[in-house]
Amino acid sequence: MGYLNPLMRLPAARALKGLSERERGALRSLLLDLRGQANAEAEAAWARRKGPMACYWRAVATYARHIAHLLKGGDVPSIAERGEVRRLLVELDIARRQVEDFIAAARSAVPEAEHPKHDSPHNWAWQVRLLGQDRRAAYEQLEQVRQELGRAPRTVVA
Repeated sequence: MGYLNPLMRLPAARALKGLSERERGALRSLLLDLRGQANAEAEAAWARRKGPMACYWRAVATYARHIAHLLKGGDVPSIAERGEVRRLLVELDIARRQVEDFIAAARSAVPEAEHPKHDSPHNWAWQVRLLGQDRRAAYEQLEQVRQELGRAPRTVVA
């Protein structure tokens, strides 16, 4: 973690330190499992466009992680954890720039009259998909006409 665990301020949370090593280990393992399952539920809720449930599950995962770290013993993040956070931040920055590049390219390629009403990455992706389907259908129709013209008997005009 790249921050001080806010649970450390609570007396009840500090009391967890009084548990035996075996009890803390078992509880920590359970909480990390809970965190993973809650994160999966959050992603599923987000995919179903259920924002409030996604927030709920993300909060459950966060609390489980905080308590698990409390049970681990230290409140200071390890060098490995800080390195992982940095790596993830770099990957997130790259993904954001890729989305921005996609939207910039879509704005250039899509006629202004067909720009999405709301300017979001999701809406731009949807619009590009629709235009791609329209173009594929048009190319298929053009190919059918070409084939029909190729099969039509040639008439000689006198």
